[in-house]
Amino acid sequence: MSTPRSTAIWMARFQARTAACRSSSPGPDLLVHPGGAGTEPLQADQTHLSRLRSLAAEGTLLASVCNGSLVFAAAGLLEGLPATSLWSVLDDLATRYPGVDVQTGQRWVDAGHIVTSAGVSAGIDMALHFVDRLEGAEMARSVAHVLEYPWSPEPSSTTPVRDSEA
Repeated sequence: MSTPRSTAIWMARFQARTAACRSSSPGPDLLVHPGGAGTEPLQADQTHLSRLRSLAAEGTLLASVCNGSLVFAAAGLLEGLPATSLWSVLDDLATRYPGVDVQTGQRWVDAGHIVTSAGVSAGIDMALHFVDRLEGAEMARSVAHVLEYPWSPEPSSTTPVRDSEA
């Protein structure tokens, strides 16, 4: 069974290989880059970073969850853009990539062609934001209802966690 290009998603951590992601094929409409410990090697993987840059240049909408934003920053994709990440790596993001406009207290940041989110639950908020952005607010509320998830369309509906609270 063939997956339509519009629904193809490439998950970098699992290095899924789909027809939509091969370099000879058009890129996916949306790439969601996960975070986690597996992102550290990807931040130095020039093949991976080059592929991300190519997908961005081809018009693929890019999204990151958690510290996946560090991979986008390593690829140079966040230069001059607002972005967020997991609270515990925000200082690292700002220090290592001073050209990134690091946003604190945001569940997700939509910079147009790149959307970044904070932690895992913020990734759910970002996913619902995509539903809102691509299919409308009514659909996003409907999906949130089915998930029994208390979604807010406001990206700043969070209180930053301090080290002493973690």
